[in-house]
Amino acid sequence: MGNGHFETEGAAMNLLQLGLLAGALTSCAVIPQIYRALRTRQVRDISVWQPVLLVVGMGLWLLYGILIDDLPLIAANIFSITCNLLLITLKYVYSEKRAPSKA
Repeated sequence: MGNGHFETEGAAMNLLQLGLLAGALTSCAVIPQIYRALRTRQVRDISVWQPVLLVVGMGLWLLYGILIDDLPLIAANIFSITCNLLLITLKYVYSEKRAPSKA
């Protein structure tokens, strides 16, 4: 116990399912913000740096997951990177800078 190894195939599958569930739940955290941005087209209160830093960090986690062949890490980070890139895109598209000028 404590070494990360399990003796039965069923226990290893349960560990995989736990990792996939954890990844799915944490990856979905950004979805309410994306939904709100799409619905209201208001992104003024969203800092662009938070999703940018998350994408960089998740990119490193994705690389790590690929290197150790860890499906939950790979799947969760691909989904999270995609969602955060969408949020960055919405921030750019709906930003006040793109509004018509008062000339």
